[in-house]
Amino acid sequence: MKIKINTSDIKKDSLFDIRIKDNFLNENDFNKVKSYIKTIQWTPTKIVYDNKNPKHVWFTEAAPDEIKNIMLNEVSNFFNLKILQSDVCHYTFVLKSQKIEVHNDKAENTNFQTIFYIEGDENVHAGTGFYIKKDTDTYELNTHVGFKPNRIVSWDSNVYHAPLSFTEQFKPRISLITQYKVEKKC
Repeated sequence: MKIKINTSDIKKDSLFDIRIKDNFLNENDFNKVKSYIKTIQWTPTKIVYDNKNPKHVWFTEAAPDEIKNIMLNEVSNFFNLKILQSDVCHYTFVLKSQKIEVHNDKAENTNFQTIFYIEGDENVHAGTGFYIKKDTDTYELNTHVGFKPNRIVSWDSNVYHAPLSFTEQFKPRISLITQYKVEKKC
């Protein structure tokens, strides 16, 4: 499924192109990615606070090279991208929150990113929301994608997004977040 928003009343930095692919990895690779989560200890030392957005808090663990390489290869092939750099490939554990944690991850070394859902409640309210920035402090939910194991969601890094962890139906989830500097292959 591909959703494109392109209307004249939306600011240029709010345009987005979201791609969703179910059953992204073959069964063997998915099981490798999933089995690693059994080795992670989600302790307070693994909590990350986003300095740009102090409401955005999560547990994180860097993925080992084997997992990172699986994702780099599959993302490159599926999205027809040349990956120039990937500094972030982390498992994340998101718990229920009281507030919406809208943010974007635009940076000099990041222009494309993915979330790969691994373990959690298969529910539309346990996924990720995508927002349009209306003014300095106002964001409007435009699209949300539900959680489903072995689903990958991709978007340009300037797109505002947040886990739907503030909804009543949200249950904790584990995903793999990967950020890239890419260029399209010819």
